[in-house]
Amino acid sequence: MHLDGFDLPPGQALAKENPFEVAYRTFVRYIEGVTTTSPPDPAVVVTDAMLTVDHAVTHLPTKTALQLLEFCRRRINATESRLLADRYDNGDTDRDIEDLSRQDGQTSKADAKKRARRAKATNANPDLADKLDDGTLSTEQADIIAEAAEDTEGEAACDTELIDTVAGTTPEQGKKKVRDYVNKRRNANDVQKHHDKQHRLRGVYRHRLANGNAALTFHGTTAHIDEIERHIHAQSNAEYQADGGRDVPRHKHPRTRDQRNFDAAHRLATRTTAEGSKRPSNRQAVIFITASVDQLNGSDTSPITTVDGKPLPRSMVEQLAGDAAFIAQVFSKNGELLWQGRKHRLATPAQINGLISRDKGCTQCGAHPDKCVAHHLLPWEAPSKGPTNINNLALLCTDCHTRLHRNQQTMYYDIASQTWRIRPANSDEIPPSPPTGSRHDPPGQYKRRRRATRPERTTQTSKPRLDERQPLPGIRW
Repeated sequence: MHLDGFDLPPGQALAKENPFEVAYRTFVRYIEGVTTTSPPDPAVVVTDAMLTVDHAVTHLPTKTALQLLEFCRRRINATESRLLADRYDNGDTDRDIEDLSRQDGQTSKADAKKRARRAKATNANPDLADKLDDGTLSTEQADIIAEAAEDTEGEAACDTELIDTVAGTTPEQGKKKVRDYVNKRRNANDVQKHHDKQHRLRGVYRHRLANGNAALTFHGTTAHIDEIERHIHAQSNAEYQADGGRDVPRHKHPRTRDQRNFDAAHRLATRTTAEGSKRPSNRQAVIFITASVDQLNGSDTSPITTVDGKPLPRSMVEQLAGDAAFIAQVFSKNGELLWQGRKHRLATPAQINGLISRDKGCTQCGAHPDKCVAHHLLPWEAPSKGPTNINNLALLCTDCHTRLHRNQQTMYYDIASQTWRIRPANSDEIPPSPPTGSRHDPPGQYKRRRRATRPERTTQTSKPRLDERQPLPGIRW
C-alpha cells in the first residue's frame, strides 16, 4: 500500500505486529526520508503523516483503530504540553497561553484553560508529558493531576505517589483520590475566607433563552448552590413518586425529569402545593458530612467536607445545623455498620445512610448519592446467596449498576490502592436471568410484544376453506 511516498506494511503485517509501533516507526522513517532528500515543510510533513494514519486506520478492526487513534491523540497532547510549557519559561502568563490556544477561533475558553493547566503542570514536572507519550497516563488522567496542581501550587504535579495512584485507577476514582489529596492540604480558615469572598459575588440574573423562554441564573458559592439543589431534588423526587414512580413506565409519565425539577423549584420558591394553594415550607434537607472529632472541636484545622468531598466552611455547618437533619454514622475499623444476613433483600434506610457516609457516591463514577442504589457485591439471587450486610453492599448509580450486571462482572475493594475494582464474576456469583418480559429487564432492551395465542378450533366448529365453500343463492363466486 502506497500513499504520498509513505510505504505502509500490508494488512497482514499490521495484524501480526503492534499497530501502534508500526505506525510510529513508519512515521519516523517517513520524516527521516523527507529530511534527507530536501528541506521539509513542517506543515506538509504533518499533513502527509495524518493522511497516512487516516488511511491505515480504515484498514484495521474498529477496536484496534480506536486504540491507535487514542495512542496518536496522547502523543499529540504530550507534544502540545511541551510546546506550551516552554512558553512559561519565556515569561508567558496563563492568559497568554490561553489566548495562544484559542487563536484558531474554534477552541472554547474552558478547553483553553484545560490546555494551559496541563502545560503548567508539565512545566513543573516534564515526566507528565513522558507518561502521556508511553501510555502510562491518559489525557484525562493528566488533566486530573493538572487540576490538583493548580489547587496545591504545583505540589500535586511533582508527587510521584499521587501520579502513580491516578495512573493505576479509573479517571472517576482518580478524581476521588485527588480530591482527598487536595483536601488534606487545605486549611479550614482558607476555605472560610474563599467562601466569604465568593459569597459577596452572589446574585440572581434574568435572561432570555434562544427558544424564547425566560431563565434565572443563580450565582453563589458551591455550598449554597448545593443546598438549593438538594431541596429541589428532594421535592422533585416527591413529584416523581406522585406521578407513579417506578410503577409507571418512563414513557407514560406526564412530565420529564427536567419538567419535574422546574415544578419542584417553582413550588419551593412560591410555597405552593400541587393544587396551587399557599403553604409554609417545612421540608428539611438531609445533610451528610464527614468529620472527625478533632475537626468538630477545632483541634484539627483541615476543612470539614460533604460526602462528595467538597469543603464546607464552618459558618455553613452552623447555619445548616438549624434546619437540616444531620445523620451521624460510626464505623468499625473494617467499615462494618449493620448486618441483615438473608432476612431482607433490600438495604434498610439506616444501611443506605451508612453507605452514603462511607462511599460518598457511586463507587465507580462518583455520581451523587441521590442517583445511587445499594448494590450487592455477591448478588442476593446468586447461587452463593449474598447477604444484605454492610460489607456486601456498595453504592452504584443506575448506569454503572446496569452495566455491571449486563457484563456479568463484580466488584471488590482493593486495600492496597484503597479503590474499588471490577473483575469478571464467577459462575456462583451470577444471578439467574430474569424471565422474559418481567419488569426487571435491563434498560436499553426492547420487550418483544407477544402475540395473543388463540385456542385451536375443533373440527366440529371449524369453517370450510374458501375453495371448499358452497355458493350461496344469489351470489356469484
